Amino acid sequence: DPDIEKTEYSNTRRRLLDMAKKADELKGEHDEKLKTAAKLIDELLSEGFRPIVFCRFIATAEYLKDELHKRLPKGTVVVAVTGALPPEEREERVAQLSADPKRVLVCTDCLSEGINLQEHFDAVFHYDLSWNPTRHEQREGRVDRFGQRKKEVRALTFYGVDNQIDGVVLNVLIQKHKKIRDELGISVPVPIDTRAVIDAILEGLLLNNRSGSGERQDFLPFNESFERERERLHNEWQAATDREKQSRSIFAQQSIKPDEVFKELTSVRSAIGSVADVERFTIDALRLAGAVVAQRQGAYHVDLAETPRAVRDAIDRSDNDQTKFMITFDDKIDSAAAIRLGRSHPIVEGLAAHILDSALDPLAQASARRAGVVRTARVDRRTTILILRLRYHLISEYPGKPVREILAEDCLSVAFERAPENAVWIDHAIADTLLDAQPDGNIEPDQARDYIQTFLDGFSLIQPKLEAIARERGDALLDAHRRVRIAAKIKNVSQRVVHAPPVDILAVHILLPIPKSV
Repeated sequence: DPDIEKTEYSNTRRRLLDMAKKADELKGEHDEKLKTAAKLIDELLSEGFRPIVFCRFIATAEYLKDELHKRLPKGTVVVAVTGALPPEEREERVAQLSADPKRVLVCTDCLSEGINLQEHFDAVFHYDLSWNPTRHEQREGRVDRFGQRKKEVRALTFYGVDNQIDGVVLNVLIQKHKKIRDELGISVPVPIDTRAVIDAILEGLLLNNRSGSGERQDFLPFNESFERERERLHNEWQAATDREKQSRSIFAQQSIKPDEVFKELTSVRSAIGSVADVERFTIDALRLAGAVVAQRQGAYHVDLAETPRAVRDAIDRSDNDQTKFMITFDDKIDSAAAIRLGRSHPIVEGLAAHILDSALDPLAQASARRAGVVRTARVDRRTTILILRLRYHLISEYPGKPVREILAEDCLSVAFERAPENAVWIDHAIADTLLDAQPDGNIEPDQARDYIQTFLDGFSLIQPKLEAIARERGDALLDAHRRVRIAAKIKNVSQRVVHAPPVDILAVHILLPIPKSV
């Protein structure tokens, strides 16, 4: 009936206008959620945190940004980034905001992935609960991840105790999600899409709830339909969880013993070097290349203006053409202007490649030499340190499958005392420490050349020992692979390691004691 449809349309429009009017009346001073959020965010700032506030809707983010600007202490910069901005402008706004010491970033879930935020923010405030519970983990994962300098990352989930929608999201989604994660140790996504999740909730809360007069109620009571939809969702979710448990039982990642993993991890860390090793190498390499390096408050100020062009080209500064910049190696240094360097950072890798390439080039004016002789107080008798490169073929055989062969390389330092014909080999750990020996006396160039030539002439005498060392390292490599295979319960595979001679001598360093005065 057209009259009935017209009446229903008129009633619906009137109710929507009334709801919009009530929403407008809640803005500002009457918005209890806003006032409480502003207080909590202020507390985060006073404790030294730099928060990101996640909202569900663009309009909410813009509104919250304007209100927080009014309510937070003077000097606090508040910026909103939403999906209304193109990706390039989002990154630009975040970069500009990172220069302000007291900052708050208000955003939608457009920033829950894709942009690195861990260097500039250390707290997450969930202003709106997401319909997708894994979205909360994605939000927090933008700041609680590798590269975060703070030991503590704060995450606040904000909800209203008298808000039925918040209560439903907590009960139906977030708490169930947390329970699964606590039991299984990993997150299991909702097994149906977000649209279906919303339908499951609204089916029970909105579509079937009418008062006795036939009009929808302002508040949303629970009913049997909601309970049915929630049970259906939880049953599907639990089925997905059970499948994941079975998968984890098959592959048994959790059966690996932590002490066995720690042993292998320690071995890897020893091979690649510590943070202190990276810091010493980088600073020494920069200074040897002619860079001006000054340390202030835990950060290094670097000026490359006087370095050769080859050094500047080797350091990856494609994002910034300036020759002056700051670097740090300490996780505790909280400076947005300093670049935190690790072993695999392009600056470190570029310096290492430049030094190695120039050392191997006989015509280059290199900062490092493959052969050298120094006098030092670290030794009591002549000590020769060799940097070796070893190569192996790791061969794996599986029943009924082609043989797999990969090339493995190892690098280590060995040392012996006295001349090659009377060599007394010393422990590998001691050899590593001698690499840090500093010169304490002078030696004539001709005398240094004689010592190097003596080593070269007697090299054949120590070659059998080097081959034996290579075989020992190969056996250790095979043992490491077997330990990992056993811990992971990988069966029906046979492995062997074949050394690929010869042993490469990358560098020779001869340390001479300081002559004793008569």
